[in-house]
Amino acid sequence: MDAALIEAAIEVLSESGWAAFTTTAVARRAGASTASLYRRWPSKQALAGAVARHIAVNELSGIDAGSLESDVRELLTRKKRILEAATGPALLSLMGQAAHDPELRQILHDDVYLAVREQLETVIAQAVRRGELKDAVDTAQMDVLTLVVIGTTLARSVFLAPQNTDKGTAADAVDLAEIELQLLLSVLARAGASVTAT
Repeated sequence: MDAALIEAAIEVLSESGWAAFTTTAVARRAGASTASLYRRWPSKQALAGAVARHIAVNELSGIDAGSLESDVRELLTRKKRILEAATGPALLSLMGQAAHDPELRQILHDDVYLAVREQLETVIAQAVRRGELKDAVDTAQMDVLTLVVIGTTLARSVFLAPQNTDKGTAADAVDLAEIELQLLLSVLARAGASVTAT
C-alpha cells in the first residue's frame, strides 16, 4: 500500500502540480481510503517528503562504477533519468512550491539536497580511497557542488526547450551532458588536488 500511495502521489504531482495535490486525489488514484493515507502521512507536506525520499533513495544510492569519472557520469545519468520520468515534473512541482512553504522547503532540504550531497561525498571518498584524489572536498565547496549537480538539469528543464528526438538535437543533448561532466571533474580535480588524469 505504501508503494501504491507513493506512485499515485508522483502521478498526481506530475499531472496536476502542487495546487491539485491533495490527500483525497492521491488516495483516490491509489484506490485507497484517505484514512489509510493519513495513518502513514499526517499532511500533504509529509506525503511530499515521502515522495522526495523515494525518488532520492531509489535513484541516487549505491553508485560505485570503479572510477571518479564513471561515478560522476553515473550520478548525472541517474539525475537525468529522474527528471525525464514522471518523477521529474513531480519534483519540479515540489521545488517550485517550496519557496512559499517553509515546511516543504525543509523536507526537500533533508530528502533531496542532503541525499545528493551524501552521494557526492561517497563518490569523492571512493576516489580518495582509489588514489584518484588526494583529499576530500571542503564543506563550502561541497555545498556549491551539490547545488550545481541539482541545479543544472533543473535549470535546463525550466529555461531551455525540451530536446527533440531528431539527430541534431539529440547530439546537442549529449554534448551538454558531456560538458557538465567534464566541468564537474575539473572542479573536483582542483578541489581535491587530483593525482591522476581523468
